[in-house]
Amino acid sequence: MGWPVTEISDGPDCSYRSFLVDMGRNPHGPKALRQVVDMCWFYKVNYLQLHLGDDQMFSWPSRVFPKLESANAGWSWEDFVELEAYSQARGVMIIPELEVPGHSTILRREYPEVFGNTTEELAQKPEARRGIEELLAELSSVFQATPYVHIGGDEAYGVPEDLQRDLINHLNRFLGTLHKQTVVWEGPRLGEGDNKVDEDVIHLNWRTVNFPAQDMLEAGYRVVNASWDPLYIVDHYPRTMFTAVEVRRCYEWDLRAFAHVNPGFPTFANPHRTESATGILGFCMPWWEGREENLMPLCLPRLSAVASAAWNREGERDFSSFQRRNGPAMARLRSMAGIPDVPLPVAAEVTPKGNLAFGRPVGVSTGSTQPPFGPERLTNGLTDRLDHFLGYPTLPRPLEISIELAAVAVIERIIVHETAVGGSYEEYRVEVSEDGEHFEPVGEAGKGSRGEASFVVHEFPPRRARHVRIVTSGCKDFVFASFSRLTEVQVFGGNGGR
Repeated sequence: MGWPVTEISDGPDCSYRSFLVDMGRNPHGPKALRQVVDMCWFYKVNYLQLHLGDDQMFSWPSRVFPKLESANAGWSWEDFVELEAYSQARGVMIIPELEVPGHSTILRREYPEVFGNTTEELAQKPEARRGIEELLAELSSVFQATPYVHIGGDEAYGVPEDLQRDLINHLNRFLGTLHKQTVVWEGPRLGEGDNKVDEDVIHLNWRTVNFPAQDMLEAGYRVVNASWDPLYIVDHYPRTMFTAVEVRRCYEWDLRAFAHVNPGFPTFANPHRTESATGILGFCMPWWEGREENLMPLCLPRLSAVASAAWNREGERDFSSFQRRNGPAMARLRSMAGIPDVPLPVAAEVTPKGNLAFGRPVGVSTGSTQPPFGPERLTNGLTDRLDHFLGYPTLPRPLEISIELAAVAVIERIIVHETAVGGSYEEYRVEVSEDGEHFEPVGEAGKGSRGEASFVVHEFPPRRARHVRIVTSGCKDFVFASFSRLTEVQVFGGNGGR
């Protein structure tokens, strides 16, 4: 009697599943990159993109242009050869990225005689183009398995768009001689005629502003979804501030959706959605500007969620079920790869005694430009800069942040912690209520309220309350508004918190 036969057929919904490590702002050493490869292997992420250089740092140990490598990069040529072998043994292909013509300060600073003094010179000088080709040839000689090489292409300020497109096409032809396919960021607009980017160039669409994803598809391009919301994990250099949406939003990632967390972008209020998924190869989740010690705590839970959805969207519809399965899975990965279990901290031990808001639920209103990402952080006891509630100006009306205490209490002191850069500040008022319906103001803050401190203390005559509400207009007086945000709200009665 034969045994019954069960056939299992499994395959990814998306052929292109990638994770990016920014090695152009902060060092990420060989051990950390091997752990990243292990993470990619474990969650069936088949490409690891290395952003090897930027304006602040250059991590590639070029033999042709040795002055490019930054002193703190920490890599040798042999280290990258070993990483390539390590990744190949695990089915992960490394995509090297050389960012040109933008983000190229170090090339122009160290070798102006080759790469010129401006981004425009770098884009058009014959010597510069030959220098870029030599660097791309070096990268291809080490990263042999990948079919792709990324050449940047975005944020090329000061370079006319026709010249940007011409450079991309020139380098695309060169990479073709190395049997590599060219990948670029969403950069210059479409162009026309001979000054249209070659149709075999793959575009990573990250903000869908200059060149919307639907327009890319209609123009014949293949697209990778690198939408800032929810895929970008940003730990702003050199500050400890990040934008990272909740893991649930990563799990609910939609191949056809392109959105942004910044209200200054049109895709915040009106996310872009393509007519179909045809031509969209998959996703890229970038880890930008971060420190090595923050990589796994922030990226592992988010990459695992997106990767699971990209592999089998139809089978991944229940976030609670995913969490139950993924907890033990992440523990196995940490054990196998030697990744320490360092979750984002919950700092009960440093919470001031008597803080009635600690651990209490937080809600935010809708209808403003403020993205409601991470409000639960406002009562987790941490006042660290890494633990903020993502902040932007709130238009057309203020955002209401509500905290419900465990019971009605007599309170007389509320401390609002705020992280800011330079002269930026949060503009808000503090209100309390006993019944959750009728609120009265007990304090306000604006320019100069914080002084030299990172918090504002609001004291008032004792009163009964169960609900605390912060009505905020968001960040003021800073060009990059997300650099100012609230980090913690603490509520005290009597002499608590003194």
